[in-house]
Parts: sequence; structure tokens; C-alpha cells
Amino acid sequence: MAEPYDIVIRNGRVLDGHGNPWVRADIGIRDGRLAKIGRVTGPATREIDAADRYVTPGWIDMMDQSGWALRRNGLAESKLRQGVTTLIAGESGAPAPSGKLAAWFDRLAEKGISPNFGTYYGAAQARVEVMGDVDGRPTPEQLDRMRAHVAGAMEAGAFGIATALIYPPDSFQTTDDLVALSEVAARYGGIYASHMRDESAALLEGIAESIEIGRRARI
Repeated sequence: MAEPYDIVIRNGRVLDGHGNPWVRADIGIRDGRLAKIGRVTGPATREIDAADRYVTPGWIDMMDQSGWALRRNGLAESKLRQGVTTLIAGESGAPAPSGKLAAWFDRLAEKGISPNFGTYYGAAQARVEVMGDVDGRPTPEQLDRMRAHVAGAMEAGAFGIATALIYPPDSFQTTDDLVALSEVAARYGGIYASHMRDESAALLEGIAESIEIGRRARI
């Protein structure tokens, strides 16, 4: 007799996440993994009738703001009940400074949370750590210290570096500053994610700057 599934979801309209039309199928789950998709005839400890409901891979929130809320309540039901299972934060900065980010991740792991969670580190975070919330160009020494903060965040587990260039203090940073910081993230295989400097009259200039940062920093 075949080993029973832990859960079988039957009769759903299954979407594969690649943009293909849905197909009618069952899903067999064993040991927390998808064991079979198609016609599942084996026994199951629990069966869910998903008749005419859509069954999809977990959705990804690419602009999550739940970092501090997860510290208080790791269930994240407001996300999970919408089908969101992965949260990517950090567009406005990581939920902790670079020097405390590793401990912050450790605390989440010890507490236990329902969704997958990852974060970028904000270029503005590095700037404020070194210069404060002011305009002006960093000195070479200040820029080196900012680059060290980016390296620390990457070593702690950040996905890359993020900017929100419409808003100060991010808007105070020049393209050259952002290239210098992005070069550090690139050494760790990181990503550059940007809320561009302009999304209206100077849209094309904003796109061009993002491309220039990516090209020069090789990120």
C-alpha cells in the first residue's frame, strides 16, 4: 500500500505561477513538500475539497513593511489569509541597523514566524548612520564608513541594497554615491532595488540612472 499523504487538496483550479491557464488537479503533500500534482488517488491524513477554488504557489509581497510587526506577532495572518507566504522588506530600509541585523534575524528564527522573510538594506540607512539626516556629499572617509555598513548588512543576510530616491535623505545621494555603495552589495551577489528618483516628468532619466548604477556597480 502506498505511503499516505499528509494532506491532499482535491478538485482545485491549480495555477503554476508561470502565467499558464489553470488546470483541474489534486495536490498531494507529504513531509511539508509537494509530492504529486495531478490525479491523486492515495489515502491522506487530511483532505481539503477545493472545488472551483484557485490553488496557487505562495504569493510574494515584494514591498513588505511587516518587519517590526513580526517581532510582536509572527503569525502574519493578514498576509497568509491573502495567500502571501513570502515577505521581502527593505525598500525604505532594513528593520534594524547593519550592526544589529544579524541579531534581529536570530530573534525572528528563535521566535518562529509563519511566512518566509527577507530584507534589503537601505542606502539611506548607511548614510544616516554616518552623516545624519542632512544634505551634502560624503567625504571619502564618510563614504568608506557607509560602505562598511553595507558590507555588514550583507554579511548579516541582507538581499542587497535598496533606495527610495524620491524621499530624503535618499534624495540627497548622488549617482556616484549609490554606485559606490552598490559595488559593495555586488561583491556579495546582492541586488540593487530602487524606487527611482522620478516616476513622472523625468521618468526616463530615473530609468537611465538605475541602469547606470547597475552597469557601473556590476550589480
